Amino acid sequence: MPYRMIQGLMIFVFLAMLAGCATKSGPLAVLPISSPTAAQHNLEGIQLYNDGKWQEAKSRFESATRADSTLPEAFFNLALTEHKLGLHEQAKKHFSMAGEIAPKNKEIVESSIYRDHLGLSSTFERHISGGYRYE
Repeated sequence: MPYRMIQGLMIFVFLAMLAGCATKSGPLAVLPISSPTAAQHNLEGIQLYNDGKWQEAKSRFESATRADSTLPEAFFNLALTEHKLGLHEQAKKHFSMAGEIAPKNKEIVESSIYRDHLGLSSTFERHISGGYRYE
């Protein structure tokens, strides 16, 4: 294999790995097993979030957290929505709650936006996620 081809392949692999580290977070769904009402509010919030209706989504995610205060996905989704609304102190609080409820949920605790808001991201992570750090 020519050197240039190997070099190009190595750069591609590095960039693919880098992109994997900087995944963008989206709202998380839940199964309606323990709390169908909370799951329904959460699902409605996801639909509104995806439509860019942040205030309405925030209201649905708040309803989901009231219906089940042990649902980490609802707190995470609420925090994502508050981030979109520029409510970073509230988002930090709700990201923290999601992480406390489910410290082993990788979709939550390894999310770059979660790590940025809680001051857990490294300089490298901040760089690849847009340089944000909400402390």
